[in-house]
Amino acid sequence: GLGDVGGTALLALKLLGRELAKVQIFDPNRAQCQRYEMELNQVLSADGRTLPEVVICEEQDLFRCDLFAFTASRGVPGLDSKVQDVRMAQYEANRAMVGAYARMARQADFTGLFCQISDPVDPLACAVFRESNRNAAGEFDGCGLLPEQVQGFGLGVMAARARWCAQEDGIDFSNGRVYGPHGGGLVAANDPAAYDKAVSARLTERAVHANLEVRALGFKPYLAPALSSAAVSILSLVRGQPYDAALPLGGVWLGAQRRMTTLGPLQRREPLHPALLARIEAARLELEAFCHDA
Repeated sequence: GLGDVGGTALLALKLLGRELAKVQIFDPNRAQCQRYEMELNQVLSADGRTLPEVVICEEQDLFRCDLFAFTASRGVPGLDSKVQDVRMAQYEANRAMVGAYARMARQADFTGLFCQISDPVDPLACAVFRESNRNAAGEFDGCGLLPEQVQGFGLGVMAARARWCAQEDGIDFSNGRVYGPHGGGLVAANDPAAYDKAVSARLTERAVHANLEVRALGFKPYLAPALSSAAVSILSLVRGQPYDAALPLGGVWLGAQRRMTTLGPLQRREPLHPALLARIEAARLELEAFCHDA
């Protein structure tokens, strides 16, 4: 998908993706694909190092890759909308759309990573796994994507927003963390062990609603998500560096810090303040209830 998020993420991957030999692009709008292929292959390198080639991919070849990033979205509420949870409002339309690609991944026996980026990230990551594992009769048969093949990329921007809000409010976030879903249910913590419940609650509230502040100015808030959640997080994954993303944990796709290794994703393990652990578990249960009812 080469909309606002997909197009911006592609720009960043072109400029920063030293490890990427090639970035294949697909969008139903063929002219959009042609435009990005032409323009981005005309970009100069700032330091003389080789930049990844951008090429158009046909739909039947989408899963001939190591990493598939899904950024397409339908039904994004307009700027004049009164919808408070903009992310969840897109769930039904986007679930139907991403489900078709999950089934394509199954048919292609895809062995790479399926990176879910469009909103709502976490429930849709769960939907990708489920849909890829349904047979023609709609029965779950476990013959699709493995749970660890599906990752949700929405938490990176929440970490960035929490850090920015902490800086504005004079809060020490040098050892800060974010957990849970991208949007409602997010848990921002000033510190995993020295957890301050009041301070963290304020940071969480600001981070969750930071997108609405941008919308109030008359703009769609897609720049920070496309860069922090998508491009930078994906490159951190490729480089084996820590990144924030949603992977299966306790029956749902729950956001936390991970690192990709040669054996697969490695969850960061560290002591957590009991109150913080309880807050994360509450967020997990909320997400579980939604995904099981959906």
